[in-house]
Amino acid sequence: VPGHASADSTKRVGVLVLAHGGSTRWNRIVEEAVGQAGLEYPTEIAFGMGMSADEVEELQRAVDQLQERGVDQIVGVPLLVSSSSQVIRQLQYLLGLRDHGPWEARAQPVTVRAPVVMASPLDDDPVVADILLERALDLSREPEEEAVILVAHGPTEPADNAQWLGMMERLSAWIQREGRFRAVVPVTMQDDAPQPVLEEAIRRMRELVDRHSLEGRVLVVPLLIAPGGIEAKIPERLEGLRYVYSGETLLPHPKLAQWIARQVTAAIERRP
Repeated sequence: VPGHASADSTKRVGVLVLAHGGSTRWNRIVEEAVGQAGLEYPTEIAFGMGMSADEVEELQRAVDQLQERGVDQIVGVPLLVSSSSQVIRQLQYLLGLRDHGPWEARAQPVTVRAPVVMASPLDDDPVVADILLERALDLSREPEEEAVILVAHGPTEPADNAQWLGMMERLSAWIQREGRFRAVVPVTMQDDAPQPVLEEAIRRMRELVDRHSLEGRVLVVPLLIAPGGIEAKIPERLEGLRYVYSGETLLPHPKLAQWIARQVTAAIERRP
């Protein structure tokens, strides 16, 4: 890991990768990415949002595994799209990093003896922009005549959704400039939101694709972590419209494994 030598050698660091979790395929691809990161520290992966007894038990298992290996500090790496979500706040609560969580009535904090330092989720990291640009160019013929619609899962809360879209706007501006696309527009599906909110999100996504298809080709690119999740819902919800879609998510991609390693190093360098 770059910068490993600068870490305090008296502290034994453990890495806890926090991922939403999904199908067997989804989880396997995340596990492969963590392996490809080549971390030089004891590492565990905890899948789940921390809102059920089974998910909290999974988190406790991962923490226990690290502590049994004698770690003095734990670096949490949230392999999540955005820092503006109930999931990240719940995980911080369960790890003792905040006093309250959105689902604290369903789950109590795990037992953690070693101090935890939390890295940042993906947000608008340049690595995300690079991968999304690559996905879009794989579908592209004449960028100047094409619009890219970035589609993310999105949160349920309006304030969080506004933050997601702001983050995606920054990614979109970079992708449009570097890819020379006619337009790059973000949208969230808000897949877990109440039915009226979900229906409005689907209507908005369809309207964007339909409107931009009148001016040229439309490339729909998912801003999702791994395949085997909701990427299959996108073509279902865009049925009857004209667009190009491959369903390729951020993973598998070597740059995301490099991002994991970089997040660990950055967290270690800023710890007390």
